[in-house]
Amino acid sequence: MEVESKYLSPGNDKIEKTLQRIGAVKTSEEEMEDIYYRHPVRDFGKTDEALRLRKMGDSSELTYKGPRMHMQHTKAREEITMKMENPLAMQRIVERLGFAEFMTIKKRRVNYIYDKIRIAVDDVDGLGEYVELELITEEPKRAERLIEQLRAELALSKMEPRTYLELTLQKAKD
Repeated sequence: MEVESKYLSPGNDKIEKTLQRIGAVKTSEEEMEDIYYRHPVRDFGKTDEALRLRKMGDSSELTYKGPRMHMQHTKAREEITMKMENPLAMQRIVERLGFAEFMTIKKRRVNYIYDKIRIAVDDVDGLGEYVELELITEEPKRAERLIEQLRAELALSKMEPRTYLELTLQKAKD
């Protein structure tokens, strides 16, 4: 189970300095292209599911995200990910199965790890800067407490419950 919270960043430079001060370990920096797919017969918007192909250089991940379970400060959902070195082959398989490309979101991400919590410091094209805190666990309530402690340490106050896909769709409507 993935447990996560996303916040509008008060400034990615400020967040990264705080992460370094508290001893978080920077694990990577990467450019990502997330391609979201439309199911051939099911409306993922109504079922609160997603199928995403993430391209990062010469590697890719195909991720199914199940419906969200909302908790007080976080959200949890089933997430199944398969990694593959050839993004084009992965994209062709998905499309041959009848899925159609719905939307693409690009971002620059700096990844950190702190006490098993993964921190993503994102700059999302067209949306701005965000910070995601996530933990993979079998104990969502305990994970929520750990994430809340780190949120307070980073002085993150503007929670954003919507996904980048939902934010992009809302921005297109406005």
